[in-house]
Amino acid sequence: MNNTKWNEIFHAFYDNEGSPEQPLISWRTKDIENGYLSNWDGTWTHFGCEPREWDKIEYLQIRLTEENSDLVLSELRRIHVPGEIEDGIVTVYGYRTDVDYL
Repeated sequence: MNNTKWNEIFHAFYDNEGSPEQPLISWRTKDIENGYLSNWDGTWTHFGCEPREWDKIEYLQIRLTEENSDLVLSELRRIHVPGEIEDGIVTVYGYRTDVDYL
């Protein structure tokens, strides 16, 4: 997935972070080079405000809740990203081409 798409995801959730209208949206990433799976984080500043090497993200996972599910899925569908939903977690892939788009 290209940098533009990663930036769009970041801004979709960062721009309203902390507002009463936006529920907590927890995320984590897996590094494609070393396999490191980050801890769950609810601060989108950590996802995109620091210098980010987008090409090292194998995937991004977002925890779906009753409160955030509609928002998360509508934003990811709007951005049109490759991914899948399983067991209350949406996984957005950086490199897989064998999955459908959300």
